[in-house]
Amino acid sequence: MLEHDDDDRYITQTTIDENRYPVKVEFVATSDDLFAYMTSCEKGGTKFPELIMLNYFASPVNAVEILKRLKSNIRYAHIPVVILSGTVNNEILRKCYTAGASSFIVKPSSSEEVSKKISSFVKYWFETVELVH
Repeated sequence: MLEHDDDDRYITQTTIDENRYPVKVEFVATSDDLFAYMTSCEKGGTKFPELIMLNYFASPVNAVEILKRLKSNIRYAHIPVVILSGTVNNEILRKCYTAGASSFIVKPSSSEEVSKKISSFVKYWFETVELVH
């Protein structure tokens, strides 16, 4: 999960832990960190993630540019990428989906909504669909 905000990272991990979801989240703070992680995976340092989550406002490169780069690499173009953002409009959605996003989620504003969205997310991505392991 590429998320620069420490509070969002904490809330995500706490919600996953409290609900005992069988999901391990690796956090990175920047697009550079994400690509370093993916390079490490390519070199056999760790296995590729089953799913990538990106904050739309990542830096130094935004989510659309990250998507283009991820989807252009044959080694991990198959990995679903979910975009997270506090705001959304049709132009942002169009750009993300055109670049290869699998889903776009608006970040919830309350802790109750966070729990519901994470629960729905986990059920869909880790119980309903089949991901490459």
